Amino acid sequence: MSKSDSEWMLAGLIVFFAIIVFAYHIGQPLWGIILIALVFWIFMLVDCIQRSIDRFPGKGDYDKLIWSAALIFLNFIGAILYYYLVRKQDIIGEIS
Repeated sequence: MSKSDSEWMLAGLIVFFAIIVFAYHIGQPLWGIILIALVFWIFMLVDCIQRSIDRFPGKGDYDKLIWSAALIFLNFIGAILYYYLVRKQDIIGEIS
């Protein structure tokens, strides 16, 4: 992992735990879950926008556009699909 990926991961973990603590103290865990889902969706959308075209699994010309549209229109479900089908595959490819 590069330094910027590590910084994003650390920032995400800090926000994640801050939301959990905030939700616990407010007493409405549903809002905490919603905020966690929103933060996860935003991180996946930012990752998709910043990712170069050749780092997508299909390496097609329109993969970035298709995944961006999927993330925008499918929201959290699109973020989960993007994480497992694009980001996780890229991480596994870097390790191998």
